[in-house]
Amino acid sequence: MKILNVYFNNINSLAGETRIDFDKAPIADVGVFAITGPNGSGKTSILDAISLALYGETFRFNKPAENVMTKNTAVCFAQVEFIVNGEKYRSSWQVKRQDALPEGKVMAAQMQLIHVNGEEQIVEREAHKVLAFITELTGMDFRRFSRSIMLAQGDFAAFLNALDSERLDILERIISNDIYADYKQQIHLLTEEAEQQLASLQVRLANINIMTDAECEAAELDLADQKLTFAELKQEHTSLLQLQAGLQELQKLEQKISQLEHAQSEDQQQLVQAQADLVTIAKSADILSFKPGLDSVAEKTVLIDQAQKQQAIFQQDIQQIQAKLAAEDVNEQKLSALTRQDTALVQKKVSDLKARAAQIKTDRQSEAALLNAVEVQLPEKEKTLSVVNDWMTGRKKDHLLIENMPELGRLKNLRNRSTDIQKQLKTFNKVHKSNSSASTKNLKRLVLLEKEIASGKKSLVNLDKELEFIADGHSLDEVVVLHTEQRERVANFVELLNLAKVHRRFVKKGFSKRYEHFDQVQLDKQLDAKNDQIESAQNIQQILENAVYREQLTIKLADDRKKLEYDSPCPLCGSLDHPYTDKSPTVYDSGKALTDQSMTVKSLQAEAKKLAQQLAAYNNTKDKNIEHGERINRVQAEWLTLCTRLNAVTSDFNITSYQTMRSHIKKERQELKEIDALIKRYRAKNKEIAKLDVWVIKKQNNLEKIQARQKVLDESGQGRPQEIVDLEADLAKCMQEESTLAKLISTLLAELGEKLPGVGKEDGLYDLLSKRRQDYQTYSFRQRSLTDEMAQIMAKITQSNEILHDQDQKFQALLGQIREQEIVQQYFAKLDLQVKLAGQEKIITSLELELSQKLSALQVQLQQSDYSSLDAVQELIALCERKDEIQSSLESLQENLAQYPSEAEMLHKQLDAERVHIATQENLESVVIQLRKKNVQMEIAQQEVSTIENNLQKQQQLLEENSQLIKHIEQQEIAVQQKQEQQKKIDVEPENVFRRRVQVAVAEKLLVLTNRFLDKINGRYHVASVPSDLGLAIEIVDSKQNQSRRAVKSLSGGETFVVSLAMALGLSELANNGRAIDSLFIDEGFGNLDAEMLYTVVTTLESLKAHGKTVGIISHVQGIKERIKTQVELIKEPNGLSRVVLQE
Repeated sequence: MKILNVYFNNINSLAGETRIDFDKAPIADVGVFAITGPNGSGKTSILDAISLALYGETFRFNKPAENVMTKNTAVCFAQVEFIVNGEKYRSSWQVKRQDALPEGKVMAAQMQLIHVNGEEQIVEREAHKVLAFITELTGMDFRRFSRSIMLAQGDFAAFLNALDSERLDILERIISNDIYADYKQQIHLLTEEAEQQLASLQVRLANINIMTDAECEAAELDLADQKLTFAELKQEHTSLLQLQAGLQELQKLEQKISQLEHAQSEDQQQLVQAQADLVTIAKSADILSFKPGLDSVAEKTVLIDQAQKQQAIFQQDIQQIQAKLAAEDVNEQKLSALTRQDTALVQKKVSDLKARAAQIKTDRQSEAALLNAVEVQLPEKEKTLSVVNDWMTGRKKDHLLIENMPELGRLKNLRNRSTDIQKQLKTFNKVHKSNSSASTKNLKRLVLLEKEIASGKKSLVNLDKELEFIADGHSLDEVVVLHTEQRERVANFVELLNLAKVHRRFVKKGFSKRYEHFDQVQLDKQLDAKNDQIESAQNIQQILENAVYREQLTIKLADDRKKLEYDSPCPLCGSLDHPYTDKSPTVYDSGKALTDQSMTVKSLQAEAKKLAQQLAAYNNTKDKNIEHGERINRVQAEWLTLCTRLNAVTSDFNITSYQTMRSHIKKERQELKEIDALIKRYRAKNKEIAKLDVWVIKKQNNLEKIQARQKVLDESGQGRPQEIVDLEADLAKCMQEESTLAKLISTLLAELGEKLPGVGKEDGLYDLLSKRRQDYQTYSFRQRSLTDEMAQIMAKITQSNEILHDQDQKFQALLGQIREQEIVQQYFAKLDLQVKLAGQEKIITSLELELSQKLSALQVQLQQSDYSSLDAVQELIALCERKDEIQSSLESLQENLAQYPSEAEMLHKQLDAERVHIATQENLESVVIQLRKKNVQMEIAQQEVSTIENNLQKQQQLLEENSQLIKHIEQQEIAVQQKQEQQKKIDVEPENVFRRRVQVAVAEKLLVLTNRFLDKINGRYHVASVPSDLGLAIEIVDSKQNQSRRAVKSLSGGETFVVSLAMALGLSELANNGRAIDSLFIDEGFGNLDAEMLYTVVTTLESLKAHGKTVGIISHVQGIKERIKTQVELIKEPNGLSRVVLQE
């Protein structure tokens, strides 16, 4: 948990609203900051605001609503933003008075918690719900929070320097008496948690349903059946996919033929249109004579449109200028008498005037802002000077503090020295007196221990007799063997019932009748006949292939045959007698016969394949039925064997007697529970004997220790120690010096209106006098500086007023010049636009006349031709211009039309070839429907396979889980028994023994956490406990001295602070249940630390920043202010209230 900021209003002496951000600079940039201010200024009120915002309570007041609100105010509130586990929250507390009056009755406090990550969301509004949620969120109630955020470093310094017999009592006071209730509650919760875990494990074990061996074997056989079915379906699916691909290819070829025919039709229409366009172009040979005239008319029309647009722009500009001149009420007759200047020079002159005006305006704004700032300071300075003068008048006596400051620090040291010597004298006297009484106490303890040992031995004899009665003449090993046999017998009866259930499921499943209508002999005969037909058809196919080859070869050699000559040897074989010199051989067409024969062979092969599949399916089903019958017989045989082994065979007991088997299981389990209870009683009694035996041994050891100690006490002397004599002499000397110094300081304090402080109050008076001295010096310097500053402010105000008056006059003059120049410039621009407008009107008139002449000439030419209108002429001209494009398109269309017949013929041949390979009359839609059905059947088969495989795998996991759960239950039973014994021990043991045991346990945890923080701080020291009969003995382990052990009192002041700080951090973590608190505060007096020790302390605290800690030191010591630059300073006002100032 880390506190980000605190925001509060009217808390104690801190009136008004105050906000301190711990997560922003400068506090966030340092590891340590100081909360400084004089006594009574409200330093601790900042902690009150934090605790109020989070828990509605404070460290100091039981009823904070009535005590923390600033006097004469009607409302107060506190708000804290903090982070827990990366989540940001805002908690607030608020109290108001009735009717918003300062004297009104205090109303009930209100609290609210908001989650502020991203969007703000209200978590709780009611106070008790907010407290419950924060306690659950942080793991700390208010008591734990107060121990965690406030480091008790000073208390642990006293803890380290105390005697061994005092440390545990001091630790109890630091932590509070709640540790005993917390310890009991923790043990109770741990016991309940262990029992709940044991019950949960037992429930999980009972819920595990493990299959028997017979059920596993049946599942494996089902898995094999489903895999075989899936393989058959997959083979059929592949055949359908091949058929679908062939039909899709046919469909594509048919679509290509249709597209080709459509394209041929469109090209034919485009060819006719192109021919008609060329005929029209040939008839209109003289149409191009109109083109020059039409182009000239179009050009003139475009020029007239452009000129008219420019004319409209000129007219609009003239109207705008005329409107501006009219608004300025300008006399144009005077302007016409002016001499016209160059436009560029005029524009440059206007730009210069505007730049000068803008600069004057900027300078005036700067000067006015400066004057305003200075005038605001003057009343504040006058008010401050008045307050300073009044203060100086009322504090004239404080100038004595500058010349002669009372030595209160020395007085405090002398008093502390006297107190320490008196405490040491008291301790030595107490030890000296206690030696005589210790001997009497030891003698009483000796007699008591002897009686307890005798009673323990007597109890051992009685327990041995009870153990013999429980065992009834048997040993524990014999009972355990009997328990194991009975547990196996229960498992065998459960197995017997499981086998009966498997037998019932197999019998209920029955035998498959899927292919019972097939005749295996008939199928074999049909398959053999079909194979003979295939062999005969393949022979005919081979003969036809040879014939086709010979026919193709005859056609191929037709050209070579022409080269044969009569009575001339053949170039190939050399024969003189060749049969084909006179005529060519006869050529037959065997290709169609070969195609038909190939389709016949494929059809016969498909029928043979179907018969083979039917025969294989029949054989598989037959084998499965045989195996299923053998499986039923095997399960029944196993049941009978197991029944015989259990000696449970009777005439009316068979594999279908499920109720009888369940009653046997119930009876055997009851016997198992009785044996198990007997073993537990035996072991419990045996453990009780062992525990009592250990107790007797411990008592005997204690008896020996006490006897040895009594011997030492008897041998010790009774003389008065020399240490007491020396301490009494030092005390007398110290008290004499203290008396002399007190008289001198009393005289000085009387002149200042103060009294000599009591013991322990020297720091408060010293801080007060130091504050008075510092305030007097500060106010004197402030009085001089304020007088000088006010004189400078008055001079500056007079000078600024003169400068502003001069700048206003210059600015108005420049504005007049700029206006005159702009009006003249607009007038001449108007004259220029009027000239341009007149010229533009002449151009438009000339263009319109030329356009009219061109149109008249075109009309005369049109009347002399055969054309009806100029639009028709323009269309014919456009068509003539496309003559080359139309001619090229015509040639391309003719080429395309010539290629269409060959492409169509090729596609038809491909279509015929594809149809030859498809030996079925089914269409594509029916094949797709069959594929969907096969896919569904395959998915069902695959799901069955996956389900059975998952069940078998799950059974394997359940077996492993069952074994692990049994081990965990055994371990958890031991843990529960230990927790229960520990809880019983707390309930029966004496209160003083319990308290001492809890103190030792807390001390051990504290030392572990302390060493962890010591490792983080410097890594040199460790704190170790040492066995001691008096209490808690502690030694310091120094790693830089070869792990040597040192006494705590051998540590220097700075080293003691480091160790005590680590203990305080350890207690903070112990109080918050191990959750890190990154915002810590120390409200301890640092007045006893010298400069070197203070440096060590602050350096140690700064090192905590590397571990994410931010520490605030609440102190009024001057050394803290000088050493720590980042401060939250509380300044006390004359009215008794304070204000907060953040110093960097």
